[in-house]
Amino acid sequence: MARGNEVMHKKDLKKLALLFPIVFLAGCIQLGGGGAGTGPGLSINSFSPSDTQVEPGTTVVLTLILENRGNSIARNIRIELGGLTDDWQIDGRSRSIPDLDKADPSRGVNTAPRDTLDWTLVPPGLSNKLDYQAVAQVTYDYSTTLDTLIRATSQDYWRTNKPKTGVIGPSNVATGPISVTVKAPNSVFAGSSVPVYFEFHNTASGRVVGPAIDTVNVQISGSGISCQKSQVKLIQGKDGFLRCDASTGGVSTFKDFRVSMTASYAYQLTSITTISVLPRAG
Repeated sequence: MARGNEVMHKKDLKKLALLFPIVFLAGCIQLGGGGAGTGPGLSINSFSPSDTQVEPGTTVVLTLILENRGNSIARNIRIELGGLTDDWQIDGRSRSIPDLDKADPSRGVNTAPRDTLDWTLVPPGLSNKLDYQAVAQVTYDYSTTLDTLIRATSQDYWRTNKPKTGVIGPSNVATGPISVTVKAPNSVFAGSSVPVYFEFHNTASGRVVGPAIDTVNVQISGSGISCQKSQVKLIQGKDGFLRCDASTGGVSTFKDFRVSMTASYAYQLTSITTISVLPRAG
């Protein structure tokens, strides 16, 4: 009786395998941060096959269109194609493309630069219809920059004139998948050391993967400013924070202290499309 139950169990497993015919290329793609691949920085404008239902042995072209919607150059762009089993004929799963420039109206580049990548595929012969989910995983290097001023005044000057102090700006922010805001106390007086907080936000649909997973490299420069660390953790769904301290000496009336920040990171996003392979004729 136990032997009969074991045979029936194996038959049931085979039936279940046919009921759920979605195939992934195991071990190659780690989905993270959603499947749309959108947002500032490098964005997946389109990822689709030339035909969503294909006959076995026929050619299908899978096209990926990337667009740089941020204010920095996307560098070291690598693409991995997953979700298609080894019995597919594919002209290279791993690809790379040249750096993708940013829009720059001063140079006549008024729209987001883009690049297109094609894979030529031949699906396997099957006895039943099977849906495959092709996955494009795009990894690239990017940076977000911020320049701002922190205004400090003397106590006497502030009592007489009541000027705005603290963060004046930011005067310039370069957008990317990681955005940054800066905060300082509302009142900044000469001769004191004031805390300056940088907040990092993931505004795109992917995740930071370098220099380590969920880690951003940060460089901050400015007269009299020092920071507790040079890397910030940016776990998915949460903001990252960095505290620095700015010294405000040498002010007789008021003075603007310039602070510049560059966040450098590798970013990864994914997009998914479905290709249905029809059964062999006959």
